[in-house]
Amino acid sequence: MRSEGEEGVLDTVSGVPNDVNWDEYNAHQQGRAPRASLTHALEAVADAAPNTVPKATPDAARDTALAPATRVAVDLGCGEGVEVTALLEQGWAVHAVDGEGAALARLAERTPASHSDRLHLHHVPYADLDELPPADLIHSSYALPYCPPEHFDRVWSAVRAALKPGGVLACQLFGPHDDAFGEPDVTFHSEGVVRGLVDGLEVLRWVEEDAEGQSFTGPRHWHVFHVVARRPLP
Repeated sequence: MRSEGEEGVLDTVSGVPNDVNWDEYNAHQQGRAPRASLTHALEAVADAAPNTVPKATPDAARDTALAPATRVAVDLGCGEGVEVTALLEQGWAVHAVDGEGAALARLAERTPASHSDRLHLHHVPYADLDELPPADLIHSSYALPYCPPEHFDRVWSAVRAALKPGGVLACQLFGPHDDAFGEPDVTFHSEGVVRGLVDGLEVLRWVEEDAEGQSFTGPRHWHVFHVVARRPLP
């Protein structure tokens, strides 16, 4: 369970909808700060950087200058794209994946031309999601629980398969004490199942939030597992 001041309080203030239109919710997100989960993910990427850079060769400096490597991120269930914009501003190439086309269109419209060549939009609902681009970072903020149970295992397999060696995953998963528990199109997991889902990954951050809070539609009891994990290097 989280204590006051931990990630859950920061991340659930704006909440997610249960009974409102997703486009209404997405549009409402514009202007908020990037979620704490992205900050933790980027810190994990930075911490891993010295271990993931190949050893220098005589031509390494020249080759890097000629063709600088661009880190690749996937934002799964990106919605309005607040975190996508933050990643683009830090020089990442970003695959923004969401089932709501209107939100993706607004993201494209407000992305400056200087960043647009690094933004890749994917209008794909969970029902049609079989694979994701290989990524150094996969961020999914309060999105994976809204993958219907019948599609979750396939989508999770795609997430795991897309994570490059040394790559970082940051996401939230809902537990059975959440107020939304029982909704047919929302997926819930016990702590044991969540730990099984990240088996084989190096868990860098684990916060279980099981407490009253706020959401887009008002007060709500949250049961959320906030996870940041890294795929080990070979």
